[in-house]
Amino acid sequence: MKELTIKCVDAFTNRSFSGNPAGIIAGADGLSTEIMQDIASKMYLNIIECGFVMQSTSKDAACRIRFFTPKREMGCSGHVTIAACYSMIEDWSIPLADGVTEVVFETGMGNVQVDIHSSSGSDGNTGIKGLEKIMMHQPVQRYRESDIPVDEIADVLGIDSREIRMTGLPVVVASADVDWLIIPVEHRETMVDLHPDLIKLGMFNKKYNTFTNHIFTLDTFGEECISYARHFGPAMGLWEDPATAMSSGGLGEYLMRYGVTKSGSMVMEQGGDPDRLARIFVEITEGKNGANTVKIGGTAATSIVRKLRIEGNTAEIVNETAPVA
Repeated sequence: MKELTIKCVDAFTNRSFSGNPAGIIAGADGLSTEIMQDIASKMYLNIIECGFVMQSTSKDAACRIRFFTPKREMGCSGHVTIAACYSMIEDWSIPLADGVTEVVFETGMGNVQVDIHSSSGSDGNTGIKGLEKIMMHQPVQRYRESDIPVDEIADVLGIDSREIRMTGLPVVVASADVDWLIIPVEHRETMVDLHPDLIKLGMFNKKYNTFTNHIFTLDTFGEECISYARHFGPAMGLWEDPATAMSSGGLGEYLMRYGVTKSGSMVMEQGGDPDRLARIFVEITEGKNGANTVKIGGTAATSIVRKLRIEGNTAEIVNETAPVA
């Protein structure tokens, strides 16, 4: 029998039970793919995505993270990476320097660098003194304008197609680990009222070989924010993702590519509840030959810590709170 700790860490917020929750399981060395998938599929603590932290097979990385949704393993997940980094800082596995601490994680998409911004003279933006933000370097994105009829997209979302056409912006297929749609909408009221038929949406995504849908408007709640988004991925077992790191980075490049902004520093809102929106930081530095450096991140908070007991090919939550190191 093996006992591990499972943390529910909320990314892109400094408040517990806000932002986007991720399950972080440290010391996952020796766990089979089957048991990791089983743990993710049971959605312990109402967590939709899990990160399993283990020793790295790369000499250049601090550790390896494997990422699972209830249905499949992913190459990388931005919010889970942010949450895992926060958890390791909280457990003293990553010592912080004054300024920027650079850490490399091994993922299924290769090594990913994370920059941890902290200051010894600051109270910080999280529960960890001095910690300001965690920024992940995002893998290269690819884009192509979608040839899916706008009327079909609007129909599956349950909105008037004029809401998309009035923006004057294209629907785009973006690609990194998977393909997803970036869909512009004119009004935030339409976004808040968005209740797509998720079974129908999942079938639509499978038809067009896309996995998730990042729907956004420039009509934001916060004056300092450039966009407000919602993200649905039923084809991957994600009904609604409250904060999506990689898609936000992709949206940042989209907004620069199509002339919405020239600034490479953006704050984005995301979520279905206007009173509990996640805030995602996106930083884009234009490079030579169109190769941009994209960083995505924010803050985090741990909301729940429990013991996870594993015996053979079964796992269960022990009704006991595990101490935070």
